[in-house]
Amino acid sequence: MLTLRRSAFHRFSPAQTFRRQSTYQAPDPPHSQQPNLHRNFYKTFARPLAKTFLIAVATYQVLYLSWLKLESIEVKHDKEAEMRSLKGELEGLTGKKGSGS
Repeated sequence: MLTLRRSAFHRFSPAQTFRRQSTYQAPDPPHSQQPNLHRNFYKTFARPLAKTFLIAVATYQVLYLSWLKLESIEVKHDKEAEMRSLKGELEGLTGKKGSGS
């Protein structure tokens, strides 16, 4: 198979191939004359928009996780305060004054 390719390739000399080429150039298609506004916009602004979007998402996630952590701390303090209140109420009802452990 390789020998067939070589023989087909060397069938014409380079001089013959240049003589067969014409100098006619086809006109450019009409769509290439007008700039594609969408393509130019995204070519120019795609990376900055992507970076801005990713920074915004990262900032949102950091703020959301921080708020979630602060809220869980607040709930924990509220529950501890409620437990202390109920423990004091229980001690008042039973009449015991126990050590606070």
